[in-house]
Amino acid sequence: MTTSLVHWTKLAQIEELKEYFEQDFQGFRNLIEEYMNEILAFSQEDLDKLAKLRVLEVTNGCVQWSFRKNNPHRLSIEQTRQCMNTLMRFMKEKTIYFPSQGTITFPPEFEDFMEKTQKLYQDAFKNNVPGKGRIFHASSTAQFIACGGPRLEAAMNLVQQDYEELFSAYFIQRGRHYITRYIECINLIAMNEVS
Repeated sequence: MTTSLVHWTKLAQIEELKEYFEQDFQGFRNLIEEYMNEILAFSQEDLDKLAKLRVLEVTNGCVQWSFRKNNPHRLSIEQTRQCMNTLMRFMKEKTIYFPSQGTITFPPEFEDFMEKTQKLYQDAFKNNVPGKGRIFHASSTAQFIACGGPRLEAAMNLVQQDYEELFSAYFIQRGRHYITRYIECINLIAMNEVS
């Protein structure tokens, strides 16, 4: 099984995770590790796919957040909608498409995982269900750690290559910055070769 060593104290300083670690450091760490065990059961190929999906999600999230906050760097309403529609189509069809690689499909067990993760996100941030934010952030953190730095770097480079025109160079970099904070907390990932 893939193993990882995480700089947990550094991870606890990431803004969106601070409150959960402050409330119950060991409990939140245990929850992240539980999700990691589930995710690490996927094949190396599926972890490659997960990394690509997560980079797309994070980049789109940066676009949407900027628009909602009326950030001066926000994209136009049409561009923002195009970014969201692209990602929503991928989620609905349970495939992702990269012009340089073609269509990427997922096995049924991974599709189930995608649906659970999407439902968790909706409960946490759309429906404001108490406690779901903590669970979502534990799952999201586990996904970053399980994918590992090299795999996430490769996925970020691919998204930049294939989707910079859609998201813009600014938001490609914003997504990269968001994910890099997690990569910096991974001391060692013993993994098979990243494809």
